[in-house]
Amino acid sequence: MKGKPRRTPRAKPPPGASHQGEPPADARIAPLVERYCRLARVKRAASGGGDLHELSLPPSERRFFRDRERLRVAFSLDALERHPEAEIAVLGSPFLSELIEAIRARAARLSLGLIAPPSPAGTAPRSPLTELPIPVRNGAAKPVKARAAVHPVGRLIARVVLRAGATVEEAVVESDVCDLSSGAPVARDVAGLFHELEARRIEPADPSIVAKTKAVAARRPEDLLRLLVGNLREKSAERVAARRAAAEQQLAVALARLDRYFATILADQTEAAGEAAVRALAERRRTEEVRRNQVRAMVHPLQLVEATVLIQRAEWQVESGEHRATFSAQRSAAGAGDWIFACPQCGTPPETLVVCKHDHCACTACSHRCSVCAADFCVEHGIAQCRVDGEPACTEHVRSCPSCQLQYCTAHEGICSEGDHATCSLCVQPCASCGRVVCNQHAEQTSAEAPKGSRRLCPACVRQCEGGRNEPVGVDEVTQCSSCGKSVCTGHQAVCAVDGEVHCSRHLRRAAASRRLVCGQHTGACAYEEATLFASDEVAPCASCGKHVCANHSAECVSDGQRHCTVHVAQLADADGAYACEEHRKLCHVDNRAFTPAGVSACPVCGEEACTAHRAACGYCGRIVCTADLGKAEAGRQRRCSTCARLAVDGDAPAEVISAALRAAGEQRKGSRPPRSRIARDHSHSIVELDLGLSRKTVVVLRHGDLVAEGVVRHSLLGSKRRS
Repeated sequence: MKGKPRRTPRAKPPPGASHQGEPPADARIAPLVERYCRLARVKRAASGGGDLHELSLPPSERRFFRDRERLRVAFSLDALERHPEAEIAVLGSPFLSELIEAIRARAARLSLGLIAPPSPAGTAPRSPLTELPIPVRNGAAKPVKARAAVHPVGRLIARVVLRAGATVEEAVVESDVCDLSSGAPVARDVAGLFHELEARRIEPADPSIVAKTKAVAARRPEDLLRLLVGNLREKSAERVAARRAAAEQQLAVALARLDRYFATILADQTEAAGEAAVRALAERRRTEEVRRNQVRAMVHPLQLVEATVLIQRAEWQVESGEHRATFSAQRSAAGAGDWIFACPQCGTPPETLVVCKHDHCACTACSHRCSVCAADFCVEHGIAQCRVDGEPACTEHVRSCPSCQLQYCTAHEGICSEGDHATCSLCVQPCASCGRVVCNQHAEQTSAEAPKGSRRLCPACVRQCEGGRNEPVGVDEVTQCSSCGKSVCTGHQAVCAVDGEVHCSRHLRRAAASRRLVCGQHTGACAYEEATLFASDEVAPCASCGKHVCANHSAECVSDGQRHCTVHVAQLADADGAYACEEHRKLCHVDNRAFTPAGVSACPVCGEEACTAHRAACGYCGRIVCTADLGKAEAGRQRRCSTCARLAVDGDAPAEVISAALRAAGEQRKGSRPPRSRIARDHSHSIVELDLGLSRKTVVVLRHGDLVAEGVVRHSLLGSKRRS
């Protein structure tokens, strides 16, 4: 069996070299690691051709590296392939973030010492300056004073993070070597010596050789940081411009996608309110996208590397009236380089100098002339633009507006009537109602939906409308609610349909049936619909029981004109749908329907009321009786009432009744035998039947208590004949 072919060993690339087209590691990271290890007493062992380091961390440093005692750091992709457990030292890696935190906590400042002067200390310059070559705009310069001085120089190392949308770019940037007292970049020879000293290729000089030379102090930390960050901004301008161009392309793609998305939604909208809501949402999303794709740079200072150097220094006293300032220039102690002129404010070479009224000196770009007092001042003692007219103003004539929090000059100052405090003239405007001048802090701007539109109002003229969402309105736009006394504007007020008073929307309710607005005092309820809201004039008490009822559950009696509930009123069957109460109606006892008192009459048999439709004549006694007391017709004879149907011989019949019946029938004859009789009684009458023989019978109707017959009906074979 053949063995595996032997792999040809690959030549190891130098540390930091590229791997298959990959960008090499940042060459500034390795010196940063080396310097950190030396300062923090971290043991470092290099292997693998120098592109793999093993760090042994002391207990004080382990908190920065996730409490690890040892870790391996790879400075190339080859080292990472050979040792996968190692961490790559590239921009954006977790190791670099941990290293930066450790440096910022322990090594934020690195002092290199004194740069060895190229010539003995105190050597006079070969070409001294006699006059200031820069003109002074508002003064003159006295003769020069040349001397040697020890200046602090240094550079700033910072991490710069660029963010735009979802893209994050990180880099470690170094500033130029600058004079820390003037802020100007040093000469090439001094910068070269600084880099040699930082790289440990030369040793720092003995400080005793400049012990008698005056040292110039560095600028204040905030000024120094401002100047060095400005230098970093200039060095990163190209990267920022490239990132901004890429962000603009991403923004254009994102906005186009949003426009297409919202265009499809707008096409489906049919109402104006829905379309307005979609457009507002689209505008808000566009604003968010524009803000998200803005390029933002965050600078994290990592380390300030500084040293001292012997400098030839020339000083002039610049005077302007009573104001005096000092301006200096410097160059290398050997005098080989050119003189460096730097503005004390911005560190750039000035074209013209200006004496500040506070005894400072600055270039024309860092100075202004006050628009109030016409005095010159530097950027530290005034503002470049007044909030009102955009003109500069010195500190004596600068005020901060408590309303807009911006600065303005005293020439554009106004007084707010609310508290009599000063403010800028743009923030004080008259009240649209009373005319008082108030600032923006005390004024209230009403919305465009207010009754009189958007207006600026003072606190005395503004009211909070309680009828809507508590929005501000003018005092001339509101009325007091009659229920709660709170203000309600004309746009949210309504009138109660009962009392005609103005009420806010919280104290008005709409009646269910009529849809009228009524206040809480004039609401009502029907006794038969307690859950339904009515106006107080839509319900009335029943004249019979006193319950409050609505029109659907009540009716007006046709007789007395009063309203009664449906329990105590009924529709009349004989009055074209009119209604009547219990007192002014009668019921037919047959079908229980209501009638007028004249529409029914009492049945003589049962005494109950019956309508004409349920009354009929009895075929035997001839009376009009109700159909309930009228029997069915039998074969050979007519329908008879229940009284006639139960005629029987009654020996107890009063004699006077029988006599009255005989008289009515004309059968009372002297000496003759009286005919046989039958009698029956009901509610109103006594019915007497006289049998006259030969199938002849006479029926006499007598009312109780009356001996005069109401009716007489004769029956024979020839038929019946009624005789009243």
